[in-house]
Amino acid sequence: MIDCAKALIGAMRQFGIEPTNPANVEYSDFLMGFVLGADPQTPLDQKVGLAVTNLWADGSIEALMERQSEFYMMDSAP
Repeated sequence: MIDCAKALIGAMRQFGIEPTNPANVEYSDFLMGFVLGADPQTPLDQKVGLAVTNLWADGSIEALMERQSEFYMMDSAP
């Protein structure tokens, strides 16, 4: 999930697509810098879920999906 979110953010940046919600700029920066811990028992930071949910709901995703043939997104991505 985190890798998929990072791929979406990377594509948005590559194509110059800015989030429509200014708070999602911060969420994008947070996710791009987020590193998953090595211990699978460590709970995921709640901000990760909030960031992914808000980014996926952002109006800019529609513009990004119009260009989905121009970047790689895993088949299991939302």
